[in-house]
Amino acid sequence: MAKVTVCQWTKYDIANDESRKSRRWATREAVRWAGGTVLENTCVEVDASLVGGEVEGMTLRGFNPHAHTGFQRQVTS
Repeated sequence: MAKVTVCQWTKYDIANDESRKSRRWATREAVRWAGGTVLENTCVEVDASLVGGEVEGMTLRGFNPHAHTGFQRQVTS
């Protein structure tokens, strides 16, 4: 399984006059292409199949790399 590093990132939003965090995670190359800034402390390694569905080098909107996958083994309250 190939792995790729994705990070959260921000970009200046001219309409709201502020930096906004993207709802997508992206590779450093994709962030550079989009003109954004990588949030270095958020970078994680994920399976390459999770990147590039709608936008090359980016995950789907709302992606959570820390979500639990597989069979539920424990109940938390």
